[in-house]
Amino acid sequence: MKTKDHLIIYTLMSGLFLLIDQLLKFLARTNPDFNLYIWKPWLGWEYFANPGIAFSLPVPNWLVLLVTPIILILFIALILKSKKKNNLFYFSIFLIVTGAISNFIDRILFSATIDYIRILTGIINLADVMIVIGAGMMVMREWRRK
Repeated sequence: MKTKDHLIIYTLMSGLFLLIDQLLKFLARTNPDFNLYIWKPWLGWEYFANPGIAFSLPVPNWLVLLVTPIILILFIALILKSKKKNNLFYFSIFLIVTGAISNFIDRILFSATIDYIRILTGIINLADVMIVIGAGMMVMREWRRK
């Protein structure tokens, strides 16, 4: 399969992940009292509107709204200059950018990121998972190259 075909597939997959994440965020936001635990209170579904950034670090929303597009543009520009791009590289980029866009949508609409997956002491969302997996794939790619 050609790289162009892969890019179309990655775009569609990323769009699907974005829609699923936004749907789950909608469900969490419209049913804030609903909790479901697989292992209480360590693993399950729990609504949390996170006004901070990663690890709930307190950063003003106006600053996040200002800086996020700049970081995304710089990130994409840096990536486009990268040599030896392969399918794993492109897929990891699509995951990171899609996750960031999904959380950015929350920031614009609600001044907070909507989280809903309780894991131990933290609450995350699918967008966070996409960002971490994408970043992990990029690290693995670089580690393999060296």
